[in-house]
Amino acid sequence: MLIEIFILLLIAVGFYISLYFTLVYLGFTNPRKFPIPDICKLSEHTCQKIIYTRYAHLLGLPNFIYGIFYYVVSFVLVISDPNSYIRVAFILIAWFVAGFGVYLIYVLIRVLKVNCVLCFISHGLNFLLAISFTIREFLQ
Repeated sequence: MLIEIFILLLIAVGFYISLYFTLVYLGFTNPRKFPIPDICKLSEHTCQKIIYTRYAHLLGLPNFIYGIFYYVVSFVLVISDPNSYIRVAFILIAWFVAGFGVYLIYVLIRVLKVNCVLCFISHGLNFLLAISFTIREFLQ
């Protein structure tokens, strides 16, 4: 039960970050006025510019749109407790997402040379989710 609460907390934070990126990207909110800690706010000279780069898109969609979908599916899987095949398949997906996050961190640091705190938090959350989903499976 404790692992599920931890996972749901990670999902909520990840969803909120993806929602923030989406609303800024679509122009529905000013990045400075969204309720998020100041250190995490997207500035025009660093983090905000990366959401328009080719690295922030996969198959034509922004990565944070996939993030919203990923966190919603994660939430549904945690509260519904599906069969073991679906859980294992999702663990593999979670590790793919975490691995992709490592690549994106590399791109942020080495290619774009941007230190986006919110991006690092998001990728760290995804890594913790992959670990947590794996631990949860072994505990069941």
